[in-house]
Amino acid sequence: MSKKNLAIIGVGEVPTGTYPDRSPWDIIYESCIAAVRDAGIHKNDVEGVIAVAPQAQNQLAGEISFGKIPEELGLNGCRDVCTCNAGGASTSNCLRLAEQYIESGLAKIVLIPHVTVHSTIPVPDLINFFAKAGIDLQWEYPFGNTYNSIIAMMTRRYMHDSGTTDEEMASIVVSLRKWAALDPNSIFYKKKVPSVEEVLSSGMVSSPLHKRECNVLGDGGGAMIVTSAEIAKKMGKPAAYKRGESARYFSAFTTTRNNDEFVNGFRDSTREALDDAGITKDDIDIWNTYLAYPVCHPIFMEAVGLCEPGQAGKMFMNGDTWPGGKMPWSTIGDAVGRGHTGSGVSMATYIETARQLMGKAGEKQVPDVKYVFQNTSGGSGMNFIATVWGRE
Repeated sequence: MSKKNLAIIGVGEVPTGTYPDRSPWDIIYESCIAAVRDAGIHKNDVEGVIAVAPQAQNQLAGEISFGKIPEELGLNGCRDVCTCNAGGASTSNCLRLAEQYIESGLAKIVLIPHVTVHSTIPVPDLINFFAKAGIDLQWEYPFGNTYNSIIAMMTRRYMHDSGTTDEEMASIVVSLRKWAALDPNSIFYKKKVPSVEEVLSSGMVSSPLHKRECNVLGDGGGAMIVTSAEIAKKMGKPAAYKRGESARYFSAFTTTRNNDEFVNGFRDSTREALDDAGITKDDIDIWNTYLAYPVCHPIFMEAVGLCEPGQAGKMFMNGDTWPGGKMPWSTIGDAVGRGHTGSGVSMATYIETARQLMGKAGEKQVPDVKYVFQNTSGGSGMNFIATVWGRE
């Protein structure tokens, strides 16, 4: 087995929603306090704070990067603090840095928080941020490209190459929303799951992407408490243990990205992470994929050999990926089901991975979970970080 030495022992979360009356600090307090209590530690046991850098929130980002979180939370045992920004891959890199803190002896217990409050950002500022972040300012931005339009082009190409139908693409949304409807932290909790027909009848955003195939921005936050595997085992509480990891970098912008490298990167990094963990893809109980938009799910599924090329859409349509299906898939419903809180979707996915392995996932709990595959990706898909987590 891998010699990875990291365990998640506590998690806390504020449900994704719209909270214009709640300050970001209010959400930080709630999620961090919940994580400390879940871990069963004292706040002064936290010796390091590594925060996910907030996106499109300059004032908050400045406050956090200049060390305000330990002071605000009264973490009297804190020895060091920093922020990490790698877009949607930020949480993975916070965990990597936490490993270094722990391995070096700087900190035995580390707090990793994230918060996003989109609802108080003026709409023109939001539009301007997402029109430029991850968009090439010379070759994409002047033509009015947005994330939706870029992903629409990717979706059209994938559908052309694979033969995937509109109905099969829409069924990915249905699958993700089925998980979201069971998730008390989702913006779609207990909401009616749309049918394939309802997905396809929603307004066209950028052909072939319909409104229900795109993300909804939301407010929310989450936090994790991590420590060494040795300490976690001594505590005798349910925990999620890191078992394997690999990664690939593609390109900063989609206009400079080679599609074969993209697909091969999915395949190779996943295989290497599984090898690092000493298991195979057949051992994975949950594929907890964070890929932001529907099209990347079938691309990934086919790339790693979970089905034959061109058949992933049928897996979603047939219910294999639904709650109760043979291949539990993205059990918070990815960004389409959870609501998009910037880099916080990766935080929420890690929290879900930990909850599943701890047996604390409520209605979404998958029976007898032993291994979970978890990935993140940053920017407009600049990279792919593949990790494997286990119960022991």
